[in-house]
Parts: sequence; C-alpha cells; structure tokens
Amino acid sequence: MGFAGGGLVEPRGVLARPLYRDDKDGTQALRLKRLVNTDLSGDDRPRLLGRLERAVLVTGGRWAALLIGDPGGADILVTDAVPATIHRQLGELRLRQSAPFSALIFPIHLIRAAASQGYAIQGAAIGAPGNEQGYLIVGFPAHAKVEDRRGALVQLVADELANYIETRDLTGQIERIRRHLSLIHRLGQQVTAIHDRDELFAEITRLIHQSLGYEHIQLLLVEPDTRSVVLAHASGSFAELLLGAGFREPTGFGIIGRVAETGQPWISPDVTTDTHFVSHPLLPHTASELALPLRLGQRVIGVLDIQSDRRDAFRRDDVILLQTIADQIAPAIEQHRLFAAERRERELANTLADVSRIISSILEPDHVLEAVLQELGRVVPHLGSRVTLLGDDGLMRVVAAKGYPDNERVKQVVFRREAAPLSTPVLYRHETIILSDVRDEPQWVWQPGTEQVCSWCSAPLVIGMECIGWLCVDWPEPDFYTPEHGRIVRAFADQAVVAIENARLFAREKEFNDVLEQKVGERTSQLRDAHDEIARKADELQALWQRVVDVQEDERRRIAYDLHDSVAQSILASTYELQAVRRRNQNEALDARLIQCQRMLDDTLHEMKQIIYALRPTILDELGLIPALENYLASLPTQSGLVATLHVEGEAFGLLADIDLAIYRIVQEACQNAVRHADARTIELRLAFQKERLRVSVRDDGRGFVLDQARHGLGLIGIRERARSLGGLLTLNSEIGRGTEITLDLPKKGARPCPSE
Repeated sequence: MGFAGGGLVEPRGVLARPLYRDDKDGTQALRLKRLVNTDLSGDDRPRLLGRLERAVLVTGGRWAALLIGDPGGADILVTDAVPATIHRQLGELRLRQSAPFSALIFPIHLIRAAASQGYAIQGAAIGAPGNEQGYLIVGFPAHAKVEDRRGALVQLVADELANYIETRDLTGQIERIRRHLSLIHRLGQQVTAIHDRDELFAEITRLIHQSLGYEHIQLLLVEPDTRSVVLAHASGSFAELLLGAGFREPTGFGIIGRVAETGQPWISPDVTTDTHFVSHPLLPHTASELALPLRLGQRVIGVLDIQSDRRDAFRRDDVILLQTIADQIAPAIEQHRLFAAERRERELANTLADVSRIISSILEPDHVLEAVLQELGRVVPHLGSRVTLLGDDGLMRVVAAKGYPDNERVKQVVFRREAAPLSTPVLYRHETIILSDVRDEPQWVWQPGTEQVCSWCSAPLVIGMECIGWLCVDWPEPDFYTPEHGRIVRAFADQAVVAIENARLFAREKEFNDVLEQKVGERTSQLRDAHDEIARKADELQALWQRVVDVQEDERRRIAYDLHDSVAQSILASTYELQAVRRRNQNEALDARLIQCQRMLDDTLHEMKQIIYALRPTILDELGLIPALENYLASLPTQSGLVATLHVEGEAFGLLADIDLAIYRIVQEACQNAVRHADARTIELRLAFQKERLRVSVRDDGRGFVLDQARHGLGLIGIRERARSLGGLLTLNSEIGRGTEITLDLPKKGARPCPSE
C-alpha cells in the first residue's frame, strides 16, 4: 500500500454502503459486507485486538486500526484509544471494489481529521502483493519526531499480522477438510447400510444439514415419464411444511429444473439477480442457491439443492464437497431403485410360479377361483377383485369376488354383454383397461355391491384365441392404477385363465363321471348299451385329458418364453447396468456392496433359468429326447448319494414332438416319485429301440409300495393317461423293500422319418 504524497485521489466505481449496529458495549461500530474467507467469530476478534495493542507498543503509536477482508467490503477492528471521529472516518472510508489494498489512497478528509485530533497516520498492507488480506493503520502523535524506522516498524507488525491470519486460515481449512472427510465417511457408511428408500433420503439431507449448516437442503428425483423433478426429502426449518405440501417442477424450468435437464451444476450467489431463480412461498428468505446434479454417467437421476438465507454463502471447498457427495449418493439411489425393481420382479415371478402349481392341480372350480384371487393380492394392491366369465348361454356372470362388503351379493350379478359397453374391448379386442376414476367414465355401469369402486383395472382371460371373461381389481381412490399395474394384472390373468379352464374341464369331467354312474345304476339290464356309453364317455374323457395336457404344455411354453423375454432380460440388463456403475465407482465400501448386489442378481437369474427350464425343457426341442433325458438325470439332487444312469439300446429313431414330450414327462414323474417318496439311491433309465417298438423303463431301488393303495395317486394317474394318449402299454411292478419298475411300450407308428430315408 502507498500514500499519494500530498495529493488524494477519490476512488471511482461502485461504493459500499455501510450498515451500522450497536455492539454489546454500546459503541457505534461498522459492519460491512463479509467474505466467506474472513470470519471474525469466536476467539479471532479478541486475539487480533490483542495484536493491535502490541502493534501500538512496538511502533510507539497511540492507536491502531485493522481493515481485514476485501477492499469492497471489510471488517474493521480498532483499539480503545482511537478517537470517535477517526473511528467514523475509517468506517466511511470508500474503497475501490476491484483494487487491492496495496493501491489504497487515504482521502484528504481522513488525514485532516487525524491531524485535527493531533495524529499522523501511517499504514501498511497485510500480506504479499496480489494476495493482500487487509490493511494496518497506526496513529502517531502529530508532534512526535518523525523517525525513518516508523514505516518499517508498521510494515513489520503488518507482516506479523499476515502470518497470524494465514495460520488461522490454514487451521480453519484443515478443520473444514477434517469435517468434510468425516461427513463423506459417515455418508458412505449410511448409504451402504440403509435399505429403506425414505430413510436413506432423510439421513442424506440430515447429515448435510447438520454438518454444513445451510438453512435448507432438499433431494429431488427426476421422473423421465412426466419430464419433471419431484421432491423426495428435505431438511431445514421449513422441511416438514415443504414435504407436506409436496414439490414438483418441470425439467428445464427454474434452477432445479435447469440442472435436471442439462446435468450441469448451478451456483447463484445472489438469487435476486438470477433470472432462472423461482421463489417458493415456503422459502421466502432464500438469498443464494446451489443445485448439483445426481448423475449416473450421462443420465441425471436427481438434483441435490441447497439454499441459504445469506448471499455468497457457498465456499468453494463446500461446493467441491457437495459435488462429491452428489456423485456418491447417486449410485446408492440407483442401487435402491434396482433393488426395489428386482424385489418386485422376484415377487411377481414367485407368484406366477405359485399360480403354475395351481394350474397343475386338480381342484374344484370354487377352490381354484378363491386361490387365484388370494394370490393376486400378493402382486397388485387392491381393495376388491372379481372374476367375470362368459357362460354358454351368452350371459356374463361374476363367479368369484373378494374384498367387498357383501361378496355373495356381488357374485349374484348376471348381465348381457351388450349391457356393459366396456366389455367389448376386453372380450373382442383382448385389451387391458385402466380407468382413473369410473365416476368420470360415461360408459361405466354400476353393478350391485360395487359402490366402493373408483380406480379400476381389468385384464382379459384369453385361452387360445378366445376370451372367456375378465379379471378386474379396484381401489376406492382415483388415479391409483398405473400402466405397470396393468402389465402385472395382465400377466396374472394369463396364468389365471389356465387355472379357470382347468377347473371347468375338471367340473365337466366330474359331471361326466356322475352321469356314467347314474346310467350304470339305472341300466344294469342293458350292459351292452352301458358298455358302449362308457366307452364313448371314456373317449371323451381321454380327449378332455389330452386337451388339459395340451393346454398345460402350451401355457408352460408361453410362460417360459415370457419369463425369458421379460423378467430374465430385465434382470440381465440390471446386471449390466450395475457393472457399469462399478466401473465408474471409486469407493471400495460401495464397490463391495455393488458386488454383493450383482451376486444377488446372478442368483436370481439362475433361479429364473431353473424355473423356465422346469416349465419347458428347451433342450428337448433343440437336441431331442436322449440329450434332454441325460440333462434331466444330471439335474437330480445328489446330496443323499443318488446315482442316476441312462442306457440306450439299439439304433435310435426320431419320434414326433408330442411323443417326445410325453415320454419326457413320464420319466420326469417316475424319477420324482423315486426321489421324493421312495428314498431311492439308484435310478436306472433304459431306452430300448427295437424294430417295431420303443421300450422305456425306469427302475429304482427304493422302498416300493402296494399297488392297490397307490392306484389313485395323481402321479400314477398322470403317467397312465399320458401312456394311453400315446397308444402305449404301461406296466408297473413294485414290492415293499424291493423297489419299483415302470415300463412303457410304444409302437413305432409315431416315428419321424430320418433325413437320410
């Protein structure tokens, strides 16, 4: 800093307007604008005042003043001996905003004011040129002898003050870095340990608010479908009110929306001069704002927004810390999203597997419908659910209902298709329908007992190319069901229709059996006619059985393909996305968590493949019967020492696809019985290809059973019916303690010609 000898230059530019307040001792003091790097709080002010007192003693002056901060707005410290007039003149000292302290020129009125009080002033810049931290002013008695060393002493004291301020700043920086590292460490622990989404968001905002002290912290997530940013959680004085009111902003609008759209951080030191700032009525005191993107690669999944009641509130190192935090929590948020999606898909797959077991069971129709509606509640939230079927008379009937005040009243509903216009797109176009509010739907028809319905979702029950009715769920609030709900209801309906058709066929089979028994009792004298009738009914039952088997295999094939093309692919895509996140991740603790997540996805994918293979062994279609049987025997559990072998005799010839499948299912059922019920240690499968026939035998060394007691077992019934549908001869031999042998003889009439023939 230098003086203009004799002349004064009035500074130009924007002037800083001082703000006055009363200190605790009642002295009128000046409080100019502070920079973030200068914070005279705590013990700093008394320590600096003590150094000013020592500066007076060292230099031989009477009083001293310290301007510290920025030339455009500084804090002022003075010793007790400074005259009030000079104190005020120092407070009104006008400084150039862009000029350093070294270019400070005292105005003439300040020099005259000091002279009128009997003082001459001497000053020196604090800090190196270009990096000045303030300015020291010392008042000497005007009558005192001017010494050459006076300027050197003032500069020496200024250098000592510069060293103290620099040491203080470095200590503060070290403390801030320590707090920052502590915050990052705690945040890293939390994001890997907390599995609940809302709890994670609350902890993130709480830690940032508690550690950095900004007035308002909020975490927002991007919704790509609606092109908007939605508040997920907030911390601060108005957080509870803001969360209760909710917040949503279109991408591209305002500071938050702009960050969500561009993926670039945005700092607004003074929101009153920022054209992108949009004020919120619950945050009326916002003076500065910082918005940081939550990025995964080039994709923005959310925004971390910090608002302060002070202008220029964001330190550079705090901004770097907050961006580090944003980069750290983005993968955690995505991980929770993937976990939630994986859990939903796993639950759906498990439920579909349960429905598949229902399909394979022979149950009464009422039991099947009740089980279907019970399983539906596991994957789709609803208050009421119904199954409506088309009868042979052309009327629609509600055959099952659950969740209504009077379910029996709902099940009494019968109506014509024409009376319900919404039945047309379901029955004829096989569409899934979602109504946000049935009260606003002009085509809606209220049915007795369903007054609670508001939001409604319906999916068709399609078997082959024919729709036999629909499955619907409802909720008493509007705008509840989404397209994702519709997808799940449709997938479930595709499972339920097989169970319902199975039940209808079973009911018809039971009806036929009752008719047969009645005719045998009434016409014992007409044995021949009764025999013919029984034979005819047996053929019908065989046809029905074959149809049931065909429906089951078709649905198993379709379910396997659907699971492979949708759920398995989604899990595989999630695995790739997780691997991509791992490649970008630098946090070892988070990487371990990501590895665990990837293992869970791999295990889920492996289980899904096993389910798909159990539904439809693709190797049977691709490689044929013998490789498929070899693969199945290899998959049998070996924990108990089970040994399964396959022997092929003769020259193998190809069979029709349905015969291959029937043989595979017979072998599968026989082996399962040997493992589950017979405690067998060895299973021997033998295929004998002879000139006119194929003999298939399955022999085990299990405990055996009494044939008459096992005659009506579902497994043996299924084996017999499959053998009968192939026109083959089934032989079953078993003795207690000597194992069991099942032999199937098939004529060669179902053989496919070889390509060389």
